[in-house]
Amino acid sequence: MHVKPPEKPSADWSYEDPDYWDATKLEVELRRVGDICHQCRRCLPLCPSFPKLFELVDATDDEIAGVSMQGFDEVNELCFHCVACFNHCPYHAPHEWDVDFPKLMRRQQLVRSKRDGVSLARKLTTRTDLLGKLGRAAPPLMNLANKNRLSRVMMEKTVGIHRDWLQPTYFGETVEDWWNKRVPSPRPGADAAGRKAVLFPTCSVNYNDPATGKAAIRVLEHNGIEVAFAYDRCCGMPFTDTGDLDAARRNAQRNVEAFLPHVDAGAEVVVPGPSCSLLMKHEYPKLLGTPEAQRVADAVRDLMEYLYAIGKAKQLDRHFPKPLGKVAYHAPCHLRAQNVGFPTRALLTLAGAEVEVIDACSGVDGTWGMQARFFEESQKVASKLITRIEGAEPDEIATDCPLAALRIEERMGRKPLHPINLLDRAYGLSS
Repeated sequence: MHVKPPEKPSADWSYEDPDYWDATKLEVELRRVGDICHQCRRCLPLCPSFPKLFELVDATDDEIAGVSMQGFDEVNELCFHCVACFNHCPYHAPHEWDVDFPKLMRRQQLVRSKRDGVSLARKLTTRTDLLGKLGRAAPPLMNLANKNRLSRVMMEKTVGIHRDWLQPTYFGETVEDWWNKRVPSPRPGADAAGRKAVLFPTCSVNYNDPATGKAAIRVLEHNGIEVAFAYDRCCGMPFTDTGDLDAARRNAQRNVEAFLPHVDAGAEVVVPGPSCSLLMKHEYPKLLGTPEAQRVADAVRDLMEYLYAIGKAKQLDRHFPKPLGKVAYHAPCHLRAQNVGFPTRALLTLAGAEVEVIDACSGVDGTWGMQARFFEESQKVASKLITRIEGAEPDEIATDCPLAALRIEERMGRKPLHPINLLDRAYGLSS
């Protein structure tokens, strides 16, 4: 295989670089990387993008040169940005070929969005704060509409969300509401006393899973951590699914402004959602290009990553009076992409659980798997995950990812829990 190195290393690309948006330069890189992937094919079983790419290559005698740009757009449509192929790839940096397929797919998606625009229907699916506020105002009506077959058929026809996709539940009281009327209750003399955390609950936890936010606060305070709360708006991840860079940048700026005083006072930003923590760690500096964004990004920790670090420092309370039994733990793609290992497995094991890690994708990843046009394909991706959970015969199912939880509940009729709820139970904190 003889492949030239890239014209510019992937790490050097900036959203402000005119070459990033140049369609001709993008095509050159798509063909360069596509040729490497075609010769390797190691990522064939990971997601629908690679089978489509290889199908297009194999359909022409000219191999990668015979693939049209329309074909590359089809490959891009099937990428749901799980990032699993990056760690799977033998050619990513520091290899001279510097293959970064996820970054290339994001770049192509952004260029396509700039070229074609984003439909109103797709934009509506990204307005999680608006949907959350509507749901909070009238949760019975929103929840009823999300379960009603007629309204779901209409939703599919208007905004493109498949009628069988399980919608999240909305609550009248958000985590933020609960926080504003409670009295903090840290455990005096706990080992982690002196540590500070600012909890960013994510839009999903704030509006759709307040039990997880409450459990996170209880567990952190139980371990003597001084907890603050900051939720201005969604992290911006849904906007990256549609390529709406301006909206993602606006949300990033507002959140950096909200977190910065806490970070400068010595707190770490704790996030109970791996897609959100991944975006904030890696994309905020790139979106904003400011030292403030970098300071915040450097302070971001996924919730279970944060607790694991406290445990490693021997500052975590290790007395868990309530048994947990066997737990099938789904390890989310966006947590694995952060290269922090499996902190949830370690923590649940410490709490006395028998943990079986299910290292498989749910096929949802943002809004991709809930769209009607990709719904069946996403179900195929999720089949391995469901089969392995069923084979584990667990007492509890856990996942850090709220979208994976919906897919599991949709397929199995069992509601998975964020692992912080299991730690909360093991400590005997939950009522």
